[in-house]
Amino acid sequence: MEFRTRVVVAFALLIAIAATALAVQISAEGLYGPETGREPPVSSDMTFSRADFLYGPQDWRPYLTPLSLNILPATGEDEQWYFMLVRLNETPQGGNPALYTTRSVAVDYAFKDLSGTAAFYLYGKRAGSGRAWTSRQDGYGASGLVVTGTAAPGRGMPQASPFTHTGEWVEMRLANTHGLGPDEIPTATVAFWFPQNKVGQDALHITTDLAQRKGQVTTDAPSAGRFFITHTGGSQVGAVYLLVAVDRPQPDTFSLRLMTEAV
Repeated sequence: MEFRTRVVVAFALLIAIAATALAVQISAEGLYGPETGREPPVSSDMTFSRADFLYGPQDWRPYLTPLSLNILPATGEDEQWYFMLVRLNETPQGGNPALYTTRSVAVDYAFKDLSGTAAFYLYGKRAGSGRAWTSRQDGYGASGLVVTGTAAPGRGMPQASPFTHTGEWVEMRLANTHGLGPDEIPTATVAFWFPQNKVGQDALHITTDLAQRKGQVTTDAPSAGRFFITHTGGSQVGAVYLLVAVDRPQPDTFSLRLMTEAV
């Protein structure tokens, strides 16, 4: 009797393990995204290609009301951009005495065969909430980084499509869900909540000098270099994202490497 019981228990365990494995495999695409509140793991060293620009061509980026992608002075032409959203594995902190710490994120970037102009912008989410911030690009407190390349443009970006404005809730696909193993999820999404217009543009900043925590707009950055992400708001940052925009189709040989660390 004892032997039969052991056989039955062992058989039941095998069935349970197999069922769990199958459930994980079947539901892998549901592990991440706004429905679950979970986001895919990311690396501190990531490389992107032209195929990772999922949105565009268009002249604006998401917010409660669309924000311009034209960070440089107006040229008189309606420039059209392609962009991707990258979640970083580190978060900046600062401005809240209860946190007892100030932390910035160093981002080392390196473009290969960049055509035209590339610009960096920031998005972030408060810890435990979808409420979001983005970097300011106009007026006092504006920050951003612009790189100019000399490569010949590519022949279109067939994987990209214009982003659709949806109001105070913004849902975007992430570019950096590569490397998750056999259950890789190439289209994980993130949701941002912008409940008020002109709010949430003063907390996250791009700077090339940590002494200037509010940042600045750098228009002549080299093709490879370092910038910092700082936070001057009062709420804790749960996740931070980098929006990378280019103003023309990129060649097949284009790549962008991003490496991050907390400083």
